Amino acid sequence: MNLITRATTMIRSGLSTDHYYEVMNNALKRVNNDDFTMLHYPLFIKKSDTFLQAQENLTDHCISRLDSLENKTILEIGCGNGVQTKYILNKFNPKSITGIDLNQENIRIANQEKDRRGMKNVHFFVDDAQQLSKFKENSIDVIINIESAFHYPDKPLFLKQLFRVLKPEGHFLIADILTTHKKKKRLKKSWKKKMVFHHWDQEKYEKELANARLKITRFEDITSGVTDGFRNYRKWIQEMKKESFFEDQFYKLFYIINARLNIYLLRTKRQYCIFSGIK
Repeated sequence: MNLITRATTMIRSGLSTDHYYEVMNNALKRVNNDDFTMLHYPLFIKKSDTFLQAQENLTDHCISRLDSLENKTILEIGCGNGVQTKYILNKFNPKSITGIDLNQENIRIANQEKDRRGMKNVHFFVDDAQQLSKFKENSIDVIINIESAFHYPDKPLFLKQLFRVLKPEGHFLIADILTTHKKKKRLKKSWKKKMVFHHWDQEKYEKELANARLKITRFEDITSGVTDGFRNYRKWIQEMKKESFFEDQFYKLFYIINARLNIYLLRTKRQYCIFSGIK
């Protein structure tokens, strides 16, 4: 891909989720020795953390809010490129884990990396979180959904599907980016539609989880830790793999814009929250 094409793709990344995740996958490889990373936000533990370590911090924190995953059947909804799914498999020893995502390119990457590493007991499929068409009733011990639900147009249906496929007394964890801002300007509303953004506030989540007969056992706001996680972006830029001057500058700009925008939104209009509970 030549420089002009890359630049055009980066610009278009702010206009659709498909382009955004395409650019993000390529960009994050540059800060992880040309290997794929998770696609979710970082969580601050210490300043020396790499971006990948900060992402693992967030995954570890979320999983710590569940009972042991050992020998459990796990479903990760919104698995992205599958890096987090494989991390959970290797670290927490479930019986099996399946990752689904609506983005076909992400699932292609996930299966490619699965085959390259010869991994077993992990499966990846394209599926819609609002349908879960590949899963039977009462078939899953634990459902994990990290930083994906804000893309779902019909979250009440998604929650009903969680209830359907979870086993009795099965557990769920949803980590999502919530809104704290009520007013919506017309231009902003149009942009959010293109980016498939459908943010709920805490009150709406609690109401709809109850309507879906899912019991919240724990709620946690980790906005501060995630915001602090993004503040390390200058360190990650310094560690970025160098390829060509102009391309490096484009990626640096992409990092800076994303990091600063996320810091601003988390300070003013968003909150990063975790809901965990039981069927």
